[in-house]
Amino acid sequence: MNKLHNLLRMKDEKTIAALEKSMGDITGKMNVVSTIEEETEAHVMGALKNFGVQSSNPTTEEVYEAVILQLKKSDEGLNTFLGGKIGEEFTLFSELLARGRELMKPKRVWVLKKEKFREILEEFPPPHILETFGYKDGKELFIKEKLEEVASSLRFMESSEWMHDTFDKAYRALTPEDFEEREVEAIVLSAKWREAAAKFVEKKRHNLSHLKELGLIFVIPITVDSPGELMRVFTLYLHYLYEVQFYSDLFKQIAREENFGEQLISLLRGDVLNEAPKAAPGSYNWLIVQRYLAKDDEWDGRLFVPHMNPESIHWRRAEDALVAMDKNDSTLPLGFWHDLDWVGWYFQGDGKKLLSFDMIDMIMSLANERMYVYHQQEALWTRLFESYVGGSDVAEQLVKENLLKGYITIS
Repeated sequence: MNKLHNLLRMKDEKTIAALEKSMGDITGKMNVVSTIEEETEAHVMGALKNFGVQSSNPTTEEVYEAVILQLKKSDEGLNTFLGGKIGEEFTLFSELLARGRELMKPKRVWVLKKEKFREILEEFPPPHILETFGYKDGKELFIKEKLEEVASSLRFMESSEWMHDTFDKAYRALTPEDFEEREVEAIVLSAKWREAAAKFVEKKRHNLSHLKELGLIFVIPITVDSPGELMRVFTLYLHYLYEVQFYSDLFKQIAREENFGEQLISLLRGDVLNEAPKAAPGSYNWLIVQRYLAKDDEWDGRLFVPHMNPESIHWRRAEDALVAMDKNDSTLPLGFWHDLDWVGWYFQGDGKKLLSFDMIDMIMSLANERMYVYHQQEALWTRLFESYVGGSDVAEQLVKENLLKGYITIS
């Protein structure tokens, strides 16, 4: 059996043992760690069977190849479901957006008014967009272009420095009166933006992004014709549909605060404390890590202390919705991904290589031809937290209530 501290890539069990002692005393739940270890082994055994692994003692490479094969089948099934043709480029992005919305049924969101966003960009016009398309100022820009496309293009056409300087200044002055309730919006950018977006797609490794404060998701219409690409696009879209609702709830939450603009900026920036403060006797503090630190440094110390990452909640909602499609359409080979987001294992062969069974990690592994594990890691921390506090809905509410503070106190 793989031990939990190994599955979390920790050098020893001291942190987990201390966590188990403190959380056990607080909650009365004394066998959470061993239960998760046993459940992990059971899930792995079930997954090996579902993925068609025949060997009784397989290597990491054998299992990886079997899982990737099943992922390709899932991708083909999804392609057919969305009206595409196997072996041909997928171009039905409007259909993809419509089916994803059908699946997730997003509620209305409380987000920044479009006219206020346009005011900001008319006062601080995006220089590279103006230069690229030959517009003299922000007013001409919005006469010629759609606000939604301009807003989306900021992510890949303007520098990080300009973005931070402009929106830190502009958003600090926002008030709740600048927000309104409306539907989540998802668009496919027109072809003219495709060339400008090429570097963004290469860096981010995906062709979707979003603006939480506008409730806007956008798709850059790149070529989708390699195995796993469609799964990547569709699952990321489902993830964003949930994430914009999550942050809309947070925007409403801070509307009662005097420093609304400052807190809005903090949420959008994804601030993370260096560490959670020392807990008072009889309580335990879990750090909140609201972005994937492993993308920048897979050995960031904050990844190895008890923490909650809301991203893992968003992905779980997306994966659950995707897997549910299998129940309604038997031609979709998706059901075997159920409840595997937090599961990882060390097999024989390279004993130092952790294999993630998380669907998103596997999609990224297929697309980039190397193994990913960071989604599984965060999902496993979430599984541990949920086991102590009483399930996913309680955990999500605790994250929402404490995200700006940066940590959750359990007492």
